[in-house]
Amino acid sequence: MLTVKISPYTPSQKREWLSMRAALYEGEDLGFLEEEIRQIEMSGRLKDQPFVCLIATESDSTIGFAEATIRSSAEDCATSPVVYLEGWYVNPDARGRGVGRALADAVAQWGRDHACCEMASDTRVNNTSSLKAHLALGFEDSGVIRCFRKSIA
Repeated sequence: MLTVKISPYTPSQKREWLSMRAALYEGEDLGFLEEEIRQIEMSGRLKDQPFVCLIATESDSTIGFAEATIRSSAEDCATSPVVYLEGWYVNPDARGRGVGRALADAVAQWGRDHACCEMASDTRVNNTSSLKAHLALGFEDSGVIRCFRKSIA
């Protein structure tokens, strides 16, 4: 039986959230991830979008998180607004027990509370475990797009 509690992030969980974010966004600058948390804590928003971070705990141990925003649109979605699963992570030793599903379900409820009818997400093309997890939760693959950037400074 799942004994996991899902609740909104509190500042006392910052160290654990940052550690899991570093594992999820492998290779990202830790200072950048920490600054992003600081901005979220100050404004409750991520890049000017409503934001929530939900934390999964079990026996007072932090074992996962889900970050979500409300976007005006998302790839292959027909309605607006859309709840967007920005980041989703479960510690490796807690995987396969429904923690990720519980987090995603809580994000979906947060989205419904914000008038969303659809939920969207993304993953890197080569992240097959994330692809499988998304599909297992009922997400439909909207296809692969290639994004580009160019410095114009």
